[in-house]
Amino acid sequence: MATIIFKPTEKCNSNCIYCDVVVKKKPKTMSLELLEHIFKNMDEFLKAKPKERVQLIWHGGEPLLLGEDYFLKAIEFQETYCKNTKNRIDHAIQSNLTLLNERFLNIFKRLNINQIGTSFEPIPNLRGPGEKRDSVYYNSQFMKGINMLEKNHFGWGFIYVVTKKALNRPLDLFFFLSNLKLTGGFMLNPVLVYGEDKENIGITEEEYADFLGAIFPYWWKNRDRYPQVSPFKMFVENIIEKKRTNGCEDTGACAYGHVYIGPSGEASQCGRAGDWEMISYGNISDRSLLDIMSDQQREQFIKRNDILLNGECKGCPYWDFCHGGCPLDSFIKNKDFMHRTFRCEGKRLFLEKYFFPITGIRLEK
Repeated sequence: MATIIFKPTEKCNSNCIYCDVVVKKKPKTMSLELLEHIFKNMDEFLKAKPKERVQLIWHGGEPLLLGEDYFLKAIEFQETYCKNTKNRIDHAIQSNLTLLNERFLNIFKRLNINQIGTSFEPIPNLRGPGEKRDSVYYNSQFMKGINMLEKNHFGWGFIYVVTKKALNRPLDLFFFLSNLKLTGGFMLNPVLVYGEDKENIGITEEEYADFLGAIFPYWWKNRDRYPQVSPFKMFVENIIEKKRTNGCEDTGACAYGHVYIGPSGEASQCGRAGDWEMISYGNISDRSLLDIMSDQQREQFIKRNDILLNGECKGCPYWDFCHGGCPLDSFIKNKDFMHRTFRCEGKRLFLEKYFFPITGIRLEK
């Protein structure tokens, strides 16, 4: 499946303290003409690849700021230009849910979206509108959105970003988050700080491992009750169940499966790569999706596996479910993609300090 991380707008109605999107003074929104062109392009791609599917993930910014009419235009373009390929286009969306209404839900149903991705933060004043991040108002709107999803039988799951402010309350946060009426589970991701840590929210890899380690004993004993919590679920599936269910940063296989398309049509490897201008695949306004997905620059991500496996990661027992981590994390620190990432250490610490001793499991040699 070809996955398009689709950012038709950079605008957002929240001011999250840990947002890794570049803050721009004049956020852009994709024109309807370019949106129309993209649907024509997807149709051409799918006709050339009759066994392929496209997943279009609506991102932002906050995509609901586009308004209902914008999404209705997307449906119109899909019906007009993708008559014979629309059954191979899967839509998904990542939203903060604060602008959700019944009309949007009806639009999602027309796009066959039945599961919404979001993020949540119960600690005050880390996310919300304005300079003071009014989390009281923001969270009240968020919960209204959640109630609307549940009332209309939509599934949902979220990402929780672990910051320094969360380190002294891991179990409290876990109990609060896990008692939400989730259908899709949640992920505990470490905050990513680029450059200077002006808000003093960054955490070390050891702090992240210890945060997970404080929760893991309880989760392990009650894993049947809380099955959809990552990264615990991922480690269990990879180590115990022998499944390979890594997140995108750990697959070692993102080379030809993903592309980011921004509001001006700019194309890159993924959202972070596009925001931080790490790699460019040109612009979809003058280059086909087929060409972008086969860009020769993608070869470097294939070569990275060989370089790491015979270099920094040689002999690492965790290679199969890490692959040196996300190449973009390597780029941030080393200015190239060919090193393992600093996040490898957090995974190793968690596994050796908590996972293996608590589960009694050992890796097969």
